[in-house]
Amino acid sequence: MQSHNWNDLKYFLALHRDGKLSPAGRTLGVSETTVARRIRELERSLETTLFVRSANGRYEPTDAAREVLAHAETIEAGNLAISEVSGENAHRVTGSVRISSVPIIVNRFLVPNLASLERLHPRLAVELVPGSDNLDLSKREADLAVRLSCPSDGGLRTRAQKLGELSFATYAARSISPDQYEKLRWITYDETHLNLPQANWLENAVKFPEMRANLRVADAETGMQAVAAGVGKTLLPRVVASGDPRIRAIEPNDGAKLPTREVWLLSHVDQASRLSVTAAKDWLTNLNWV
Repeated sequence: MQSHNWNDLKYFLALHRDGKLSPAGRTLGVSETTVARRIRELERSLETTLFVRSANGRYEPTDAAREVLAHAETIEAGNLAISEVSGENAHRVTGSVRISSVPIIVNRFLVPNLASLERLHPRLAVELVPGSDNLDLSKREADLAVRLSCPSDGGLRTRAQKLGELSFATYAARSISPDQYEKLRWITYDETHLNLPQANWLENAVKFPEMRANLRVADAETGMQAVAAGVGKTLLPRVVASGDPRIRAIEPNDGAKLPTREVWLLSHVDQASRLSVTAAKDWLTNLNWV
């Protein structure tokens, strides 16, 4: 077996996480041709096949790749820790941190608040990963995850910290006259997302089919866009919807109790010593989640 190039592990990890050459190239700031070439070189030096391309174009890891993965992630974590504490960076936060959450939190809350983190740590690079999937912190698919419920998984190596609670209100488009709110139909959720607190509230509150809009959504981000477009009214978290000038809250006349959702921050114990992760955690903790 030939001696392999440690730098090729960066390309291995990027392709494993992104699944395709182009996204992996964007992550690393190189062309997809470069990613493919470095993967071939790593496979040649290790004398094994690391990825098999599936019918949908994704590069799926082989059993050999899964064995390499844990070692590659250990090397990556060590390199990050060294870069953050060495030389002139000893008292400055540098490097990068990946934060995942559902799209509406990433796009409508974290992005508008990024400036405050940049002022504190101008050399810290932040990667925001919007998505409803629970990314695996142990594989560094994300360094930190903001979830809208108390986590029931993650293992002993995962720490959970409650950040606050999101309160919900009913919202409608500003273009619609308030005297039309009562007749405005409700935008509800599809059947696969009825476990969400706001979706469950809507199912119980909207008794008759004629009260429902023709649109059903899978997440609050889509619901917010539909409300702004005048499709109907729905429940949205105040912390994000209150900042959108296209919509406004409809205060209930019947004093109905609206749902809330807990906000939790997940981190991995192996990343606790990284200054970049600590800085991002402090920033997330100090945001106003109410």
